[in-house]
Amino acid sequence: MRPILLKGHDGPLTCVKYNKDGDLLFTTCKRGRICLWYSDDGERIGTYNKHNGAVMYVDVSFRCDKLASASMDYSARLWDVETGKMFREWNLESGARCVSLSCGDKQLAVLTDPWGDQSSMIHIFDTASDKLISKIAMPSASRTNRALWGPLNKSIITCNESGSLMSWDPSTKQCTIERNDHNLAIPDFTFHQKDQMTLITASTDMSATLYDTVTLEPLKSYKTDRPVNSAAISPLMDHVAVGGGQSADKVTTTAGRAGKFQSVFFHKIYETEVGSVRGHFGPINSIMFNPDGRSFTSGGEDGYVRIHHFDPEYFGYE
Repeated sequence: MRPILLKGHDGPLTCVKYNKDGDLLFTTCKRGRICLWYSDDGERIGTYNKHNGAVMYVDVSFRCDKLASASMDYSARLWDVETGKMFREWNLESGARCVSLSCGDKQLAVLTDPWGDQSSMIHIFDTASDKLISKIAMPSASRTNRALWGPLNKSIITCNESGSLMSWDPSTKQCTIERNDHNLAIPDFTFHQKDQMTLITASTDMSATLYDTVTLEPLKSYKTDRPVNSAAISPLMDHVAVGGGQSADKVTTTAGRAGKFQSVFFHKIYETEVGSVRGHFGPINSIMFNPDGRSFTSGGEDGYVRIHHFDPEYFGYE
């Protein structure tokens, strides 16, 4: 399985994201650039360049005509995917860490970092205008890392540095469910791409956990020997992939293999490790399966994006 190496960023990767059809790949980094690639062969299509700070997360609309971005330059922006033109900008009180377009793409949830006495905050905007619909304040003083719309916009799921996974009702602004199954921070979580009925968390306590999206009941747990920064559920096979590795501040004193920077695959049902793919020489910060399940992409602290197309033998593995 030979990877396609993409070198379009001059800083650590923060997010890799496919569109719904899986033919386009968006990548972001801490130097403020958003790159767009063809996911099949890794050809670069273009860049979105107006952010002045680290771009932490992106989300793409169902029809792949709009791209939302969150940046540490205290702004969230909405772009035209085809032309690269920015047609919405929301200025915020602190750095934006996450964005999520609602089902139907009519609302945008923007998560901002704590600032001063203010905790992390979810801002919900109307994408057709600059109108702020509502704000939801996070209760904890610890930073919230993700805030993503749940199925049919009935909830917003968040995770934070304390290891909590929470479900919020956007209409009442109240937390309806809270889980504290992880001992350390949860940097990221992702939904099953086909139906959003399950989600998987990645935690620096060296584990990833599969949850039911509606009840937030833990279903399966995957134990590793490294801090996990990102995890994804295969839409085709009964597999999950996790990525992470030794923290970035210790990478310079560690060999690539000793730092455990591989993408590790587990059987989703039996919780057993089924294989790993090495290549990065820094921690993996983001990992995602193509919606067709036939490839996956990882982005690392080393500034490289690696697209892996699975060999035919992979699909015969049970």
